[in-house]
Amino acid sequence: MNTALTPKQKELITELDQIASVLRLDYRSISRYPKRSRTDGLIFVKRHFVRGEVIIQYTLVDEYLNNGLCRYFFGAKADFIKLWKTQKFKNFNYYVVESLSLMEKLRFVKSTIKVPKGLAADIDRLNTLRNGIAHAFYPENLRSAKPTWKGKDIFSLAGIEAFVADMAQLTAFFHKMRSTRP
Repeated sequence: MNTALTPKQKELITELDQIASVLRLDYRSISRYPKRSRTDGLIFVKRHFVRGEVIIQYTLVDEYLNNGLCRYFFGAKADFIKLWKTQKFKNFNYYVVESLSLMEKLRFVKSTIKVPKGLAADIDRLNTLRNGIAHAFYPENLRSAKPTWKGKDIFSLAGIEAFVADMAQLTAFFHKMRSTRP
């Protein structure tokens, strides 16, 4: 197996290291930070990683639901690249799709296809979790929307592992749905 990196890959790694430093996410270099702030710094990095993953998964599920809406209205075999060149499709996305919440999109998609109850419940959990961590710096202090995934602290290894596994099931469902539609 060839483990050599291309010049572009080396450039990206350098840029990632620089971005991590700017964002104070370079946890491997924690010993360079003042001793009094190292623990807090490491906790910050962990929470940053988890928040990012939750928001990315939320955005991905939102995109899957957007695709479901668009396919319903523009056809199962719609070519989105071509459709984006039409004003009708742009208007639909700008004034309909963008105005709907994740849960409104889910309700509509559920009216058009069979979404297993467990997956729909996971989307609802994802929505609640994302709202909590996106709108509160310390979501654990919220009365509702605690930062948990199925009873596990989302900022723990067990919590993020369960979350990632469930999001993989959601992704598999949406990919299968796309490939089996007429």
